[in-house]
Amino acid sequence: MDFGIAPSSEVEASCAICGAPPFPECPHEGQRLEMALNQAQDRWNGMQAIRNWVLEHARNQVISTFHQLRAARYAQHVEYLQTLPCFTLYQRWQGNPPINPSQLHMLQSQIHQANASYKAGVDEDWRRSCLRYPEVLDYYFGMVSLQLPSENDPAIMDPRFGAPLKETRRSNKARKESMLLEEDEESLHRGHGRKNKRRSRDWTPPAASMPGAFRR
Repeated sequence: MDFGIAPSSEVEASCAICGAPPFPECPHEGQRLEMALNQAQDRWNGMQAIRNWVLEHARNQVISTFHQLRAARYAQHVEYLQTLPCFTLYQRWQGNPPINPSQLHMLQSQIHQANASYKAGVDEDWRRSCLRYPEVLDYYFGMVSLQLPSENDPAIMDPRFGAPLKETRRSNKARKESMLLEEDEESLHRGHGRKNKRRSRDWTPPAASMPGAFRR
């Protein structure tokens, strides 16, 4: 700083991290601020609550859709098996029906192929359901309502750092209620003053009470 010239009221401060001159701008402050912001975000439970809510609903939706697809595919699978020759007899005899061995071998081969096709279809339904996660997550994140406080909110205009947010809100609410109570009391006193003035205009003292009889 040139001591021969009066300093400006808007003199730039050196880097708070390394003490480097303000020009050219040092990246340390911005980096540390970004780090502090990330740490504060991690401490804020609101983000975790949103993530948990979105994840729970997205997962339930994907699994529910998969269950519907699997149920429909299973119904088709059973319907196909019922069309195979001797399948009812095969079920009744628990896989060992009294039919020709070659016919039994063919039936078992058809059942095996149908089961393999059913399993492959279930895998494909699950794969397609999982591929919808980005779309489903975006949908539920889009349903989250984010409301920022007003710039005129007492907690913004007069922040109380160091206290939990709930205590800060309670403090702000108490201040509001205290201000309203003071206004009400002041208004009440003004009202009583007006009533007393009105009463004093034509006010007369009450008559003295007569002494009553003494009782023993």
